[in-house]
Amino acid sequence: MSSTTFVARRRRQRRQRLLAACAAAGVVAAATFAMASGSAAGSDRPVISGAPIVGNTLTSSDVATGFGLYKWQSCDPATANCSDSLNHNDPDWTDLTGEDHNGRTYVPVESDVGHFIRVLIHDNDLGDHWTTSVPVGPVTEPFIAAPPAPEHGVSVLATPVDGSVKVKVPGQNGYQPIDDLTKLPVNTVFDTRGGKIHITAAVGAYGNETPDQSVDFYGGVFRLTQDADTDSPAIAKLVEKLSCGKAKGAKAKASSASGGPVAVSARHRRRRVWGSGHGSYGTAGGGGTGSVLGTTWLTQDTCRGTFFKVLEGLGVTVHDFDLDQDVTLGPGQSYFAKNR
Repeated sequence: MSSTTFVARRRRQRRQRLLAACAAAGVVAAATFAMASGSAAGSDRPVISGAPIVGNTLTSSDVATGFGLYKWQSCDPATANCSDSLNHNDPDWTDLTGEDHNGRTYVPVESDVGHFIRVLIHDNDLGDHWTTSVPVGPVTEPFIAAPPAPEHGVSVLATPVDGSVKVKVPGQNGYQPIDDLTKLPVNTVFDTRGGKIHITAAVGAYGNETPDQSVDFYGGVFRLTQDADTDSPAIAKLVEKLSCGKAKGAKAKASSASGGPVAVSARHRRRRVWGSGHGSYGTAGGGGTGSVLGTTWLTQDTCRGTFFKVLEGLGVTVHDFDLDQDVTLGPGQSYFAKNR
């Protein structure tokens, strides 16, 4: 045999042994992967996602084959041991019955508060065996933030009812829209010419948080005030610009032919606000105040005084600044308190 033939044969033998080794390694790797996959599928436990809160949805991870049954259980730690258990027949765990308790999701209810929850899956590949999840819990009530409270002489609650309402908080230069329930300091200016605002003040001593009844104000610009004295009413004081003088300058000269100065536009010669509701509230103009007895009433300032009118309800008590006296108005009645 020539040396050339011998070398070629040795090369073929080495190549064949290398191919055989590679093939064997591939078979072993494939077998190892299959075993690992089968083991993982057989030992995987369902996992519950979602916070255990009343009304919040709990979701089980899917079963290995994508097909199977679900069973939800609960455990009361006050009477049972709710630790993690692989035993699907654990007597400490009770099946949650009902049509909506056998699916992939479960929504805790009030009766679940304080309990732990787990889910069981039954895969076709597992025969009669149920696989348990790690428990979650205890189930809690949903967190609900306490609503803000008014503080007597300090702040009020304001909720827009209709239309567009703007407010100017003390220290601010301009108005901002109000879209939802807001706690605002007293002396806030409300522009309700385009909408209606629902106001809730507080009663009692200064800083007390006991809410009063509520009242609506609309149709004007006012500053909401409340003194620190015990049970002081919240007063909507008219603050819209009120021009009561005569026109000056060019307008006055231009009017000479007509026999006198031009009066200021009627639009700037009155301001007003409507109120409706019950409680310790009132309105104020230049000539007097109106304290609500439970009614719908109008307060309108003019250059000569303040006009009060009751539409319905119990009425208002008007305090006339000039006469220093009180007048009670019923439905359909009105009163004009002259400026001092």
